[in-house]
Amino acid sequence: MAVSKITTPSSLNASGTASNTTFLRGDGAWAVPSDNGKILQVVTATTSTSVTQTANSYATSGLTASITPASSSNKVLVITSSAISAFGDGSSSSGRNAPVGLFRGTVSGTKIQEHKSGLSMISAATSTNFRSYNTVSFVVLDSPSTTSAQTYTVGISGDGATDILAQGDSNISTITLMEIAG
Repeated sequence: MAVSKITTPSSLNASGTASNTTFLRGDGAWAVPSDNGKILQVVTATTSTSVTQTANSYATSGLTASITPASSSNKVLVITSSAISAFGDGSSSSGRNAPVGLFRGTVSGTKIQEHKSGLSMISAATSTNFRSYNTVSFVVLDSPSTTSAQTYTVGISGDGATDILAQGDSNISTITLMEIAG
């Protein structure tokens, strides 16, 4: 039986310098790993304070967090989970959406994504009030293209219903921001 010679990194025919901070690429060159995809920082905020909005416009829910990217090529992964209660007056619930939106900046800033969380599936009143309870989540990879501080805000809108965020102490809404090296 023939014995194979074990090749050590120092006896490889490769370019560059082998070290504990490099890896051997498929083309035979030693290289330093890229930071792309690394999580550079994490920011989290929570709220359990109830906020109510009846108007057909966005109001801040109080769920907000800020992050300052280290590079304009980095991205921000935004993950939210919000406890939402929406209810109508019972006359007709048709078209009552109670939207929840994710904004870069304030609720008058750039809307990144929106969910219709409320009563739009109920077409006729059968009692004096309609109520729905939802957990609304956003998972968005945003490219703010800046090194300035970026604030992300969850907003709620009545849109024909009453939208309430984080009703009661047992409901906690969260927002997490992760800077991803790009």
